[in-house]
Amino acid sequence: MTVSRRTLLRTGLAVAGAGLGTAACGDGSNDGRTTIRFAWWGSEERAKLTQQVVDLFQSRHTDITIKTTYAAYDPYFQKLATEMSGGNAPDVLQMGDRYLREYAERNTLLDLTSHLAGQIQTADLEKKLIPAGNVDAKTYGLPMGQTTHVLQYDTKRWQQAGAELPAAGWTWEQLRDAAATVTAKFGPKVSGLSDPFGIEDWFGDWLRQQGRDLYTADGKLGYTEAEVVAWWKLGVQFRAARAITPPEITANTTLTPFPRKESSAEFCPDSTVGMTSWENYGGEFALTEFPTAGSGIGQVTQPPMMLSVAQRTKNKDAALQFVDFFLNDPEAGAILGMSRGLPANLKIRETLASTLTDEWKMVADYEAKVAPLLLPAPAPPPKGAGVVKTQFQRIYDDVMHGKATPEAAAPRLMSEIQQALGA
Repeated sequence: MTVSRRTLLRTGLAVAGAGLGTAACGDGSNDGRTTIRFAWWGSEERAKLTQQVVDLFQSRHTDITIKTTYAAYDPYFQKLATEMSGGNAPDVLQMGDRYLREYAERNTLLDLTSHLAGQIQTADLEKKLIPAGNVDAKTYGLPMGQTTHVLQYDTKRWQQAGAELPAAGWTWEQLRDAAATVTAKFGPKVSGLSDPFGIEDWFGDWLRQQGRDLYTADGKLGYTEAEVVAWWKLGVQFRAARAITPPEITANTTLTPFPRKESSAEFCPDSTVGMTSWENYGGEFALTEFPTAGSGIGQVTQPPMMLSVAQRTKNKDAALQFVDFFLNDPEAGAILGMSRGLPANLKIRETLASTLTDEWKMVADYEAKVAPLLLPAPAPPPKGAGVVKTQFQRIYDDVMHGKATPEAAAPRLMSEIQQALGA
C-alpha cells in the first residue's frame, strides 16, 4: 500500500481536535481486557493508516484495547509535557529526537534495553537508526521509519546552462560553480541554489564531513566558533559568486525557492520531496547526495520519529507487545507503507519496494543509492537544541542581509548556545 506525500500535504496537520486524552496510563478494564493509550502526531491520512494498524493488532489480541489520540506536532508536545509532568502520559507514544534525551533523563520513558530481542525484536531493523533512541547506552526509543537529507536539482536547467552535473565525490566548490553557472543563464528570476547557510541541519552534514558533529554522544556541543565562521564565510563566497538565492527570496517562507522555481537546486529532507517538488516538477528533477568538504558526505540515517513507552505504564507487557507489532508485523508494514518514510524494518522495506511509484520510488531509489555512504544516526541532542536551531537561522539572517560579518555574528550565536544549553 502506498501513500502519496501530496495526500499528506493536502490533509494537513490541523488535527488537534482529536486531543491527547487526559486519563492516566492504561489499566485493566472491568471486562478483563487490558487498555493502553497510544498517542502520536501527524496528518489525518497518517492517522487513518495508524488506526488501521491498531485495529489489526486488536483483532489478533482480543484481550487488549488501544485508545488512540493524535495531534499536530507542536500541540502534541505541549500536551505531552503536561501529561508527563502530571504522571499520566500515554502508555505508548511517538517521540521526536529533540525531546527524547530530555524525557529519558527525567526518568519518564521506559528503558527498553532489557526487552530487546525478547519482547521487542530488533534483528530486522536498520542498525544505523538505533543510536537515535539511545541515551547513556540505554534504549528509550525505536525507529518508526528512515529518512536522510538530499540535494534536489532541476536537471533540465542545469543542462541548458551548461553546469557540471553532480557526481560522486563532488565538492562544495563544484556546487558553487555549477549554481553560479545556472544563475548566469537564468538569473535574476532563477538562482542556482536556495541559500542553505542558515539551516543548522546542513551545517551538521558539513561538520560530519570533517569528523565533527552538532552534538557529542553525551549531549554536549560538538563544534566551536571557528566552524561557524568557516561555514558562514563559505556562504559569503557563494553569495559573491551569485550562486544562491538573494535575501528577499530566501526570506520568503510561504514555500521554499525550489518548488517556487526561483532556484534550480535545494537541500531538503528526502521525506519532503513529494510534498512540494513533485507537485511542481513531476519527475523532471533529480536527487543526489551532498557535496563533500573532506571525508564522506556527512549525511546520517535518520528516523523521522520513534516509538517509546512511558516509564509509569501499568501495562508494560501489552505496551511492549504493541511496539513489537507496529515495527515488525508484515501486514502492519504493508498498511503503513511510506507514511513515516522508508520502513525501519528491512524485510518490510524490501517487500514494499516493488510497489512504489512516482515520488516514493524516486526517494526509495535515492536512499538505496546512498545507503552505503550514510553514517549512523547521532545520539539524541540535549534539551535546548531546538532553541539553538532557531537562533542559528536568526543570527545568520544578519549575515545574509550584510548586516554582520561571519566573524561578528558567530560569537553572538555561541553566546545564545551557551544560554540555551546551560553550558
